[in-house]
Amino acid sequence: SLSFFLILIMRLAPTPTPTRHACLARLVPATTRIVGHVRQRAASLAVNERQSKVLNRLLEAGSSELGGGFLGGMTAEKYSQITGSSKATATRDLAALLRHGLLKVEGVGKATRYAVNVEGWSQPATS
Repeated sequence: SLSFFLILIMRLAPTPTPTRHACLARLVPATTRIVGHVRQRAASLAVNERQSKVLNRLLEAGSSELGGGFLGGMTAEKYSQITGSSKATATRDLAALLRHGLLKVEGVGKATRYAVNVEGWSQPATS
């Protein structure tokens, strides 16, 4: 879903303007291309159903720079809750997505967080 991008633009420019329309005209196709590319790459790598579900959730949440994202990033615990898998399975699945280059990692140990591996794409830190 690209709704959070549209909401962000509406908040930044609540009154219809040529600038807002131009921004939307550029943003939606660019974002659609990025999301489509990541999904195509995931399909070509034959990720499992759990991995696909979480990757799609991350893509739908978007990047923190654009007002979206998972608070605190994706963790093994969140992955486990979303997919109903064990924490060990979540860790293996996340490691596989990382090896495939679909995710990037931030932090180590208990502070390990994952985000979609797209330049400039990050998840909001916890407060």
